[in-house]
Amino acid sequence: MTRTLLNIDATACSHHDGDTEQACRRMVTALTALPVDYRTGLVRRCALDLYEAIPARHHRERAVRELRDVVAG
Repeated sequence: MTRTLLNIDATACSHHDGDTEQACRRMVTALTALPVDYRTGLVRRCALDLYEAIPARHHRERAVRELRDVVAG
């Protein structure tokens, strides 16, 4: 779980550095590596924070849609 949280923190850095696509892909990878029961609480909140930080004009991009689907699932 610690490794997953570190990967999730890295996604925020990628997004902050302007690489939103990479951030979304890393977040999806981190989330899907976890059992569904662990995709709650802080982990889910971080994923939602990333998604909500992405401007709406990018929400149709594949990586962003994949993130949305994993968070919603």
